[in-house]
Amino acid sequence: MSVGGQFSQQLTELRVNIDRTSPHYVRCMKPNDQLVPDVFDEAIIAEQLTCAGVIEAVRVSRVGYPQRYSHVNFVKRYKILGLPELKKHSKGSNKKIKPCDVLVDAIVRQINEIDPPSEEVMEKMEEDKANDKKCKNPKNYELSVFGLQVGKSKVFLRKVAYDMIERLRVRKMHAEAMNIQKAARKYIAMRELGLAIAATKKLQSQARRMKAKAKVQVLRENFSSTIIQAWVRRHSDHKQFLATKYALRWMQRVHRGLQGRKKWIALNKIRKSIIIQKYWRMHIGYNVYEAKKRSWNTLQRAVRCHWARLVLKELKKNAKNVNALGEERDKLRQENARLKQELSEGRKKAREEAKKEIAAAKEAAQAAAAERN
Repeated sequence: MSVGGQFSQQLTELRVNIDRTSPHYVRCMKPNDQLVPDVFDEAIIAEQLTCAGVIEAVRVSRVGYPQRYSHVNFVKRYKILGLPELKKHSKGSNKKIKPCDVLVDAIVRQINEIDPPSEEVMEKMEEDKANDKKCKNPKNYELSVFGLQVGKSKVFLRKVAYDMIERLRVRKMHAEAMNIQKAARKYIAMRELGLAIAATKKLQSQARRMKAKAKVQVLRENFSSTIIQAWVRRHSDHKQFLATKYALRWMQRVHRGLQGRKKWIALNKIRKSIIIQKYWRMHIGYNVYEAKKRSWNTLQRAVRCHWARLVLKELKKNAKNVNALGEERDKLRQENARLKQELSEGRKKAREEAKKEIAAAKEAAQAAAAERN
């Protein structure tokens, strides 16, 4: 391999290593001529940057396209600025358009909305487009107005476009960060709200429980006091009822006793009047009986005397005849027996009549008592 080939190979390897990393160049500057700390002389620093060619390098870099990204890195870095367009493109059927072109169009639209180019710049862009007859992609002229160019493998950015895109990216990231923070704060707030609601519900449930417990206690006390009052009133009313009952029973007993005694006195009077009537009627009956008896006896004696006188006359006539005497004696005996039998029958009849009169008197007395009642 020749020296030129080796140099080219080493340069290629160096370039690959540089592309794989993010190199930063550090240049030391002397802040002041006295070499004392915390003293910064701007004129000396500017003279050193001018003499070292840093300012010229920065100016040259700004004139061209200092920021260069591959399509993949550009999409990876700035896809946040065109997510809706990239999603729509991924779902679409036109696969010829690259995602990088879609993203660049979305970014250009956003830059145009924020800082549209002037009319002079647009006229110059139209003139260049008309003068360049070999232009295959007129879109590059439109992109150049905004400081962008899209190559086959890379995207070129001017300093102004890079700063604008970075500002858009930072703003979008800030907006998304705010959305994330909003969602996170919402989640935290919702969680805290849920905890607060749960705690509030718990406190409310405890408060309601305590309130309900106090209310139940009051109701229980009222119910117990009502039951105690009911039992006390029942006891007092029952006691008063028993006293009234005993008093009424005593009064009823006394009244019934008085009524019974009055009735007994009336019945006793009736009984005594009946007895008096009985004895009076018995006395009257007995007097009638005795009078009748005496009358019967008198009549019998008179009749017997009359018959005896007649018999005596006959006896005197027939005294001399013994046989006649014996016959007369037998006749007298028979007559005496007949008279005794008649006397006994008369007595029985008198007694029966007296009993009938007494019974009739009793019935009359009972009927009179019944009429009085």
